[in-house]
Amino acid sequence: MAVPDRATARRVLASISPPAWLATHSEGVARVAGAAARALADNGVEVDVALVEAAALLHDIDKVEVRAAGRHGLVAAERLTELGYAELADAVASHPITCLLETARFPRGWEAICVSVADRRVGQTFVAIDQRLDAMTARHPAHASQIQAAWRPADALEAELADAAGLSRETLEELLRAAWADGDR
Repeated sequence: MAVPDRATARRVLASISPPAWLATHSEGVARVAGAAARALADNGVEVDVALVEAAALLHDIDKVEVRAAGRHGLVAAERLTELGYAELADAVASHPITCLLETARFPRGWEAICVSVADRRVGQTFVAIDQRLDAMTARHPAHASQIQAAWRPADALEAELADAAGLSRETLEELLRAAWADGDR
């Protein structure tokens, strides 16, 4: 198994010809998730930062084609496994908002948590969790109750991340917002 480097992960993303909104979102999630992983590592937590960044960049490679409820994330994980990047599968499969309500797909391990937290914070810009969930509810009104039910577990996951990184919630948010604003390194 292998973790693709940044250039390879970008080529994989480019291979699906993502619309501009998806490319912006994916790059932003990768920056924010990477910053979260580095904060954990800086506090002595074992986390694979390269895996986090690659999984975050590729977490939505199935987004344009998958419309069946419950398949988003799973299809991306399957595709990445077929490409030889099975190490990314768990973090990618467990990132959708609905996974926060499912025992079997709830994000486990710091890599998956970093991707999930970053995806809750990044749309086309860096936002508060409730703003992101409100935007998702507006786009998917048929799933409003599920999306709103995921708010508490999303918030709890971010609190767990802040605690493990040895940061206050406010400091973590500042760090993640700065990573978003940094653009490409």
